[in-house]
Order: sequence, then structure tokens, then C-alpha cells
Amino acid sequence: MRQRVINYLNYLDEVTSSPMSEEEKESFISNFLIQLDFYQRERLIHLIVTITFALISVISLVANFFIFNVFFFIFILGSLILLGFYVRHYFFLERSVQKMYTYFDRLKEPKIFTDTIIEPFKK
Repeated sequence: MRQRVINYLNYLDEVTSSPMSEEEKESFISNFLIQLDFYQRERLIHLIVTITFALISVISLVANFFIFNVFFFIFILGSLILLGFYVRHYFFLERSVQKMYTYFDRLKEPKIFTDTIIEPFKK
């Protein structure tokens, strides 16, 4: 998923930097809004998973004070490591969708948002 988002953002950078007719722009915007909706849903799912993992981790940490077990500690350690990766991926999705909003603004109102700096993701 990460590589797909990076590729799509680089594609958006190429398309928005080249001139388009109004008809091409409207067609592109309608397709772009569909893709943006997919990424917003992906972001929502990852937010739900991240919050769930955070709750499981906190509950496990509290339970560890009452249940002193090595296997339980290993479970907590694993869930905290996974939580770190989930948070990292969620913030990547969040930043990516925010960049997509900037590209949309650039397409809809280029006169207003010409000074907006968008740095494409590097591979």
C-alpha cells in the first residue's frame, strides 16, 4: 500500500505540473476524487486498527501489574512493537491524504494555490 500511495502522489505531481484543458481537468478531477475516497477509507480503517491495538496494549500493560508472567510480557512487547508500526503507517497515510488535498486545491483553483509547495515522495 505504501508504494502505491507513493506512486500515485508522484503521478499527481506530474499531472498537476503540466497544462490541461478544462475538459481534461474535470475528467481528471472526477477520477481523482474516486481515488481520494479510497485513500480516505484506507486511512479510516487504519485509524480504527491503530486505536484498537493501542487499547489492547494499554489493557495488557495494566494487566501485567496483576499477572506476572513471562509469556504475557512477550505478548505486551510484541503488541507495542506492532503498535509502533501501525502508528507509523497511519501517519504516512494521513500525510499522504493531506498532500492529495493540496493537489486537489491546485487543480480546482490554480490561481489561489500556486504558491503551495508540494514535495513528492521519494522512492
